[in-house]
Amino acid sequence: MLLKKNSLVLKGALFIAASMVFVACGSDAPTDETIAPTEDSVVAEVQTEELTYSLPSPLQIASIFKKSGLKYKAGITSDLKDPAKYTSNLNKAINLGVYSADLSYAVLNKQNQEAMTYMKLSRQLADNLGMGTVFDQGNLSTRFEKNLSNEDSLAYIIAELQMVTDMYLDENDQQQITSIVFSGAWVESMYIGSKVYEKGKDKSLNGKLAEQMTILGSIINALKAEEKKDAAIGGLIADLVIVKDVYDALPSVKNNPAGEDDAEKELTLTDDEVTQLTTKIEVLRAKFING
Repeated sequence: MLLKKNSLVLKGALFIAASMVFVACGSDAPTDETIAPTEDSVVAEVQTEELTYSLPSPLQIASIFKKSGLKYKAGITSDLKDPAKYTSNLNKAINLGVYSADLSYAVLNKQNQEAMTYMKLSRQLADNLGMGTVFDQGNLSTRFEKNLSNEDSLAYIIAELQMVTDMYLDENDQQQITSIVFSGAWVESMYIGSKVYEKGKDKSLNGKLAEQMTILGSIINALKAEEKKDAAIGGLIADLVIVKDVYDALPSVKNNPAGEDDAEKELTLTDDEVTQLTTKIEVLRAKFING
């Protein structure tokens, strides 16, 4: 979504994401009282020369899918548990995003030990990117392990980690990493959503898959704004454009131009269209996690 010139804004990292989790899970407030989110905490700015976009956090996407009927399905998150495999900063950042999406999925489905695994993997990749210290701020790693049995607290800690990471990258003029990480998280979230949809064909989940596709254009534009900082970003943009072109060419999308749909009505794809789209996402996801 285009907002204004001169900055790239990634919203939803703390208050909104955590609030959505509580609505989805029907839980009480978290017991980890060291976290005090406020509505002012939700914005992390990444300066660019041209535009401002609003993108949700991986936790927010996961909670949106969960509210729409996303169930836990074992074995669909990334099984590559060797962060040392990723040697380029691009691949490290992409898979930090993949792990963050897997972490959110595990937490929202109360897979606590799996969540701990992805938290540790995320820390390793962050270390490899030279930003592992963000996990030490506010004792985030320690608090995560301490609150492993409390889903609400874990959600708050993940959201706080996202916020602290965005602030760190902004302060160190590494905003391109934020956009790359989000690209990996978005692809992994869409992959998880599509795999769960394959099993149950839930129409509500179908609508959310289509809804999340509307974010892709903003991701691509955000990456283009940072492309001069890392030449490898061009290849990532090209990969994402392939997915967007497939989606834009689907009959259900072509026959429902942006802005002409009833605001209360979700776009629903046919099963064949979902298969066409998710096949491309699956190919890209495999490319990501295999480095």
